[in-house]
Amino acid sequence: MTGNTVQQAGEYTVDEMTILTSSGVVYDLRQMVQYIEIFEDVNRPVITGNIVIMDIDNMIENAPIIGQEFMSLKIRTPSFTKEDGIIDFSDNVFSIFKIMSKDDASMNSQIYTLSFCSPELLRSNRTKVSKSYTGSIDEIVEKVLRDERFINTRKKLIFEKTSGIRKIISPNLRPFAFIEQLKEEAMSEKYGSPHFLFYENAEGIHFRSMQSIFESGSIGEYNTGDIEVESNPQQSVENVMQRILQFQVNSNNDMLLNTRGGMLGSTITTHNLFTKQVSSKTFDYFKDFGKYPRINENPIYNDTEIDQFDNTIGSFPNARTFVHSVSSSGGQDRQYDNPLNNYSYATTGVPDALQHRRSKVLELEFGVNVSMKLTGNTSISIGKMMDITVPVTGRVHEKEDNEFLSGKYMITKVRHMFSQADKKHEILVNACKDSLPKKYPTNADSREPFGDKSASVQISY
Repeated sequence: MTGNTVQQAGEYTVDEMTILTSSGVVYDLRQMVQYIEIFEDVNRPVITGNIVIMDIDNMIENAPIIGQEFMSLKIRTPSFTKEDGIIDFSDNVFSIFKIMSKDDASMNSQIYTLSFCSPELLRSNRTKVSKSYTGSIDEIVEKVLRDERFINTRKKLIFEKTSGIRKIISPNLRPFAFIEQLKEEAMSEKYGSPHFLFYENAEGIHFRSMQSIFESGSIGEYNTGDIEVESNPQQSVENVMQRILQFQVNSNNDMLLNTRGGMLGSTITTHNLFTKQVSSKTFDYFKDFGKYPRINENPIYNDTEIDQFDNTIGSFPNARTFVHSVSSSGGQDRQYDNPLNNYSYATTGVPDALQHRRSKVLELEFGVNVSMKLTGNTSISIGKMMDITVPVTGRVHEKEDNEFLSGKYMITKVRHMFSQADKKHEILVNACKDSLPKKYPTNADSREPFGDKSASVQISY
């Protein structure tokens, strides 16, 4: 497809798609590709995907294709510039790592699927880190990613500054596993929050807190209502692109999982290896709700009392217990001798943050979590905010918005789907939010009802 404007919703342009084989042969795949899908996930450090090839030149045998190839890819929505959001991996290429579903389409062609990923994933699986690092956690993560012996990435790094100086040893861990460990201990210098994410999208590799994402601007407003057709054809296309084609609530407050997992209440017991002291700290979802910035101001649960003891659903700290060892004294980590006083090694902060971090993970996975299908747009990516409008269902509320489901969401998963058969780009999006724009109503009479009498029956044999 060519052109500088979107003529039809779902249009896309493949500007570049070549494959470099291990034998040095370069193929242009644009005339062979039937289907492209690209996966992004805030819980995964790299981008992955698949391409379906109709091979009429026997490329798979002549090249040959053996899973050691590199693929350049550049796809955009027409009229988009690089700043607008192009999926551009023409310089930082993908690695082909698997060939699947090889079938003969006819006597003169065969169809197969090539799976690809960012080469950083393969590099992480080829080596391990046994090394000591000193610095802030964001600095340590950057060193691992840039080190030629480990990840050796040349991609743009979008990092958030973490607080404190740490001395950390990687005990023969794979680089990505080591970074995941660092992620669990990272604390935002700006927000003081422990909710860090490590992921890749078309912009680069991110190591940042959820709070920094919450404060970023929305990529647009999307709705599940009827499409308004404007007299301006271009305006009509834009309206179609903002329409949610399919909408589903994946999880809406799974009480059982959130209770057992520690989202609503928990206790952590800390043993100090240096002072030999043991201490405990409890977590209550409602009491600790406002400690860190959120998308909205109200909890996704109701703080109404549930029993005759005036308990809320956050009043049970024994629902989940944690045990953690520390070696701190006087605000410093004492496990490292520092005779030169070059650094003041900060405490990990893990005991104080672990409960909040665990609660946040469950809150986003089993709280208000939705999925939707959208018309294709290469600017849509994980780690961004979007506005969703969901109407109230039922005949009585025809044009009202659902005040609990509507609002701002963080995009957590994206699956781009490009089909050459119908020349259409569609996207599957997962999004979630950790709070509501409106508080649930409460009622003092909503406690668990009990009968007036209870009886026991003794069975005689």
